[in-house]
Amino acid sequence: MFDKKSEYALNKYDQDSIIYISVSGRIRLTRADFSSEEEFLKWKAWSDADYHQTEKEGRSFNDNRVALDDYLDVVGAVRSAEDEFFSELLKADVQAEEKALREKRLAALKAILNAKQYRRVWLYLAEKKSITEIARLEGVTKASISLSLDGAMKKISKKFAKALKNT
Repeated sequence: MFDKKSEYALNKYDQDSIIYISVSGRIRLTRADFSSEEEFLKWKAWSDADYHQTEKEGRSFNDNRVALDDYLDVVGAVRSAEDEFFSELLKADVQAEEKALREKRLAALKAILNAKQYRRVWLYLAEKKSITEIARLEGVTKASISLSLDGAMKKISKKFAKALKNT
């Protein structure tokens, strides 16, 4: 819809002046404000073309836009970039804290157990190897692996029981 009070309409309608927007409002330049008729006509043609181009771009944009009123429920469901960024940042922080806690617990476990017990507990619990597989890997009997794991579990339980009493 064409706005008859727009600067473009006023500039186009009045052939004897150039109307433009200023900080203080609309300003009207007449032929008398220019040194010659040719200079006025040159700037009038430029002004008309510039307003026309601006109006055309605005119309093109508005003619091709889609009203979002019907899609507000869908648009509202989209997470903002900030929400995505901060949720990823929070996930990274949580993962870093969990990793630090795991490393602290593993260091405490290493301090409690000797190297052989730690290796066997790791194979048994972390890598899910059976007692038979561990015995075959180390070339010892299943009974020695079982006794070693039992001793390691008792050390761990004793340490945790002591830690629980202190809290």
